[in-house]
Amino acid sequence: MRPVQTVSLRAGDFDPAVRVDAFKEAVAAICRLDFTPADPAGFQSETSIGVLPTLVTGHGAHSSCNANRTVQLAADAQDNVMVHLPLQGGFTMQQVGGQSIECAPGMIYVDPNEVPGEVSFHGDRTDVFYVSIPRGVLAPATKGLNALMRNGAALTPQWRLFARYARMLHEELGELPPDQALICASHVHDLALMALEGETAHGVEGHHGGVKAARLTLIKSDIEDNLSSPRLSPGWIAGRHGISERYLRSLFASQDTSFQDHVCKRRLLAAYRRLSDPRHVGQSISQIALDVGFGDLSWFNAQFKRNFGHTPSELRARTAV
Repeated sequence: MRPVQTVSLRAGDFDPAVRVDAFKEAVAAICRLDFTPADPAGFQSETSIGVLPTLVTGHGAHSSCNANRTVQLAADAQDNVMVHLPLQGGFTMQQVGGQSIECAPGMIYVDPNEVPGEVSFHGDRTDVFYVSIPRGVLAPATKGLNALMRNGAALTPQWRLFARYARMLHEELGELPPDQALICASHVHDLALMALEGETAHGVEGHHGGVKAARLTLIKSDIEDNLSSPRLSPGWIAGRHGISERYLRSLFASQDTSFQDHVCKRRLLAAYRRLSDPRHVGQSISQIALDVGFGDLSWFNAQFKRNFGHTPSELRARTAV
């Protein structure tokens, strides 16, 4: 098997005359589930799956239906643990030996894949994100894992961090080189262990090296989304991610940079792109500097020349030629 594979399952891709049966057969083969739609004629289901040697991610959107993992299908399942993260709508899950659990956004359900059970998706559309991890990977957090198995729980900050990073990986999986995808998979493992152990990033940093890298990736993504905001500051970002400013500084120091230098370089790059884009030729240099987050034009000009070897005016003049 290749190191990384992506698979898509869409009910709408099958011939309408045999759509439900063909879709059920495909899902049983790939997901080890038996789907029964509430309304066969109007049934809709789409699932994207990312497969790595030690991680499976999935995003499913389904109209009202039941998905049954029979004894036979469960017997063929790998010894994985699946975390279900409802994004929209809700579902009812019951596995052998467990209670009937109602799951909605803001919750997780931890599913031992080898245990038979049934899930009922409610309403016109339910979106769920899934992460499947080999049980052996989670062995260091067996106590926390056993407490959640076949059960639902509210999302903690640690589980939210796990969910956001795993979803980012899922979205980019088709573009990542296999070696980098495998590194990211190890980060997901580390974040799952952190969440299961109920510890903060400070407490597990020495044990799970990927936690720091994963947290910094999310922080950089948040910075990128708020690059032009006047609120962007170490204190504001640290507060949004539930960490101290000191810890934030240590995250950037681990990559031989600082929060201020990272923000400055990202803003400079945003300005460079606009100044070299003919579509923005009508905008003044000062307006572009303000738009990307710089409040001091003299400092912007100096930093721009220092990083790119020419002034904003010189770049614009070259672009106009």
